Amino acid sequence: MENELQNILNPLLASMKVLVAYDKLGCGIRANDLCDRLTQHLAPTCQLQLSFWSLSALQLPLLARAAEDEATQTDLLIIAVNGDEALPPSIKSWISRCTRRLRSHAGALAVQLHGILRMNQELSPTYKCLKHIADDAGMHIFSEVVEPTCDIPDGSIESIHKRAHMRSPVLETILSLH
Repeated sequence: MENELQNILNPLLASMKVLVAYDKLGCGIRANDLCDRLTQHLAPTCQLQLSFWSLSALQLPLLARAAEDEATQTDLLIIAVNGDEALPPSIKSWISRCTRRLRSHAGALAVQLHGILRMNQELSPTYKCLKHIADDAGMHIFSEVVEPTCDIPDGSIESIHKRAHMRSPVLETILSLH
């Protein structure tokens, strides 16, 4: 899988398609932050083409099929969800179908688990489920935990700039293969 991921993140690529599926707006925003940091490290040679899908929208069959068709052309699927909540069966099925398609063209799966402690990742029902789906598809899963915080994010330009330059374990792994 490492060689396949290196091909996906080849600096000669003009663009990389990323599909983000998120359960809550805050999770989608943090997944976007990850994409922003990835973009900074790949720019200017490679640009990310981002697509965001709410898990609630993906429970509708018509929208789930549209997102699944889009996943056929995706290089990186990011699932950004609460780590303590079980995924609905329809979402599990959607992720499973998408990961099989990702595997067929050397895509990658990254998971952001929100609202849990890093040390509890292996105990998370969501992580266990997504790990099982990735294993069934024959893919490696890249994961990151976004621990709960009592702090309300500072919206100042300085704070945003500082967060944009933070490196997460998922980003570090992806960049080390680059």
